[in-house]
Amino acid sequence: MKFRLSSGPLVDAGRAAKIMEELLKKVRESTSGIRQVIPVMSGKGGVGKSLMTASLALALRELGKNVAILDADLHGPSIPWLMGVVNDSMRATKEGRILPVMADGVGIVSVDLALERKDTPLAWRGPIKTRAILDLLSLTDWGQTEYLLVDLPPGTGDEALTILRYLKPRLGGAVLVTIPGGLVKHVVQKAINFLRIIGAPLLGVVINMAYFRCPVCGTRHEIFGEVSVPTNVKVLAEIPIDPELAKHVSRGELRKYFRLESAWKRAVIDAASEILKALEKQA
Repeated sequence: MKFRLSSGPLVDAGRAAKIMEELLKKVRESTSGIRQVIPVMSGKGGVGKSLMTASLALALRELGKNVAILDADLHGPSIPWLMGVVNDSMRATKEGRILPVMADGVGIVSVDLALERKDTPLAWRGPIKTRAILDLLSLTDWGQTEYLLVDLPPGTGDEALTILRYLKPRLGGAVLVTIPGGLVKHVVQKAINFLRIIGAPLLGVVINMAYFRCPVCGTRHEIFGEVSVPTNVKVLAEIPIDPELAKHVSRGELRKYFRLESAWKRAVIDAASEILKALEKQA
């Protein structure tokens, strides 16, 4: 049967605290089979964070890892479109456990896959968003998942706080996605400070749209300026601008393009490999 969102009745503060305690217990039980959680973050929008989340999941899968994605960008979910499952729906077992939608071996859980109409906006405030994310975590049958990538919305709001706080025991480390430029460096520093305050490790930064290489002469052009990140921050990979990728993404065919060989794919594989090395070092 299909899994759909529902809203429960209002309860008093005491009852709400007890419900939250029970919910967090279920979250711990449900995620016990997840080896490590990798939040994918960005200091600002428009840097291709969701694209990199989906791409890294495919890369980790190609490297032989068991991977799933939690789409925690509730107001602007992009993972279902990028992975070509936007018209699919999550289903539930008789016991009420959510089954991730599978795409090339990657499990996908997203609120967007629980909506009757895909154009329905979610006008939710902080507490409701927190509850929705915890519900998805507690109700999903994650099985034995080595790496859960969490696609977070830009910034350091409710969604990021929920994941970093309640999944901290399984947190492998966060990945920041950015593009070149001085302004972006300033915003990234804020995200790094946020992780430091929360006590979450940073695996490194992926520089998306780092350069464009002319297919005729081979010259490297840094369209958005020089790559600039704060000192003592590891750059996991510099991802090139690829017009062919843009065409496939606009059609929801990221998985199809990932099956082809390209400089862009090699860079993403390199980023995934560096993430695995960073995780080993953290351990």
